[in-house]
Amino acid sequence: MPTPRIPLPIARALLHPCYRVMLHHRMPWSAQRALLNTAARIQPLPGGTSIRVVPLGDRLAERITVGPTSAHGAVLYLHGGGYTVGSLATHRSLAAHLARETHRPVYLLDYRLAPEHPYPAALHDAVSAFDAVTDVAGCPPGSIAMAGDSAGGGIALAAAQRLAARGNGTPSALALMSPWTNPTLRAARPRDLVVNRSWGFACAAAYLGDGDPTDPRYAPLLGTMTGLPPTYVFTSTRELLYEQCVELAASLRRAGVRTKYVESPTLWHAAQIQAGMVKEAAESLRDVGAFLKSHWSDRAEPRR
Repeated sequence: MPTPRIPLPIARALLHPCYRVMLHHRMPWSAQRALLNTAARIQPLPGGTSIRVVPLGDRLAERITVGPTSAHGAVLYLHGGGYTVGSLATHRSLAAHLARETHRPVYLLDYRLAPEHPYPAALHDAVSAFDAVTDVAGCPPGSIAMAGDSAGGGIALAAAQRLAARGNGTPSALALMSPWTNPTLRAARPRDLVVNRSWGFACAAAYLGDGDPTDPRYAPLLGTMTGLPPTYVFTSTRELLYEQCVELAASLRRAGVRTKYVESPTLWHAAQIQAGMVKEAAESLRDVGAFLKSHWSDRAEPRR
């Protein structure tokens, strides 16, 4: 497979104006979604990618593999997009590159979006999908990892908290890339390369609906971290969510959760989306894949 070739400065120069146009708080959600889906067509898939649509609970997902896969284990992936945008199309390339790095199937979930479906709809979809993967993939909950970026990282964390509280199986590991875990917090800066405060406020309000902003299902940073599986947290020092990610990592460690915290001074919010085009983003996603692989037990066997 060809090595991604867009240098970081050029990638930043290209992405910044594109995101400023596509993620604008005055643009209708439907238009944002259409623009993002169109732009995603330039994101390449690794050679040998196989995609199959499967039902997971009441939603559909894409089962994505690249080449041979391990006999056990899978990843449930929750895409980012401020809880209001993003889709299978926008994150198919990221999921495929993660499948290549982990040598496992990645199930990319088409969860419900706000404002049509405010919280906890997406959370319910994620928990139901996690339960369904055990049947579809034929493996126990302890061999299923959960991952997500931005809002998807927030949903993944909230879902893991619900699963831990339920007490009958949690993910093998969590990988949270630039996770948005408390939409009520005001960022210290007005914008970063990808997102801006005005758009974030609009997304947060759409996702909240008539709900309680202190509900951990909405803001999992306010929830308990006890009982969570080993967790990987990535952030960029340049992004709006940097302080949230620092707080999340500290909270995980205080709760005794094995935590790998990685911050990058050069990448941007959820830069792993560009893993198919930017070498440094691909290297970051490779590190995520190595973390997930290290927490799959060789003793886990597929269910017959």
